[in-house]
Amino acid sequence: MVSQEKVNPNKKLVVKVSWCKACGICIEMCPRHVLGAEAVTQKVILIAPDQCNGCGLCELACPDYVFTIQELGDRLTNHDDALGEVLP
Repeated sequence: MVSQEKVNPNKKLVVKVSWCKACGICIEMCPRHVLGAEAVTQKVILIAPDQCNGCGLCELACPDYVFTIQELGDRLTNHDDALGEVLP
């Protein structure tokens, strides 16, 4: 069952995939089924980013600090970039 809380257009889920150790905790915690596992590595991937409501459960549950919920006014980082390159 998908959470009924509305999607917050002012928040964005930022994922550092390179930090993921494929434990799957975040996938189980996500109430809106935003996250999935990459087929080969089983690392987390965004499968429905437009459904994220910014609840932060993935950020709280992840032991490897893979997730950050950022406000759109913040400088957002690239999801796959381990070097922290900032998007315009």
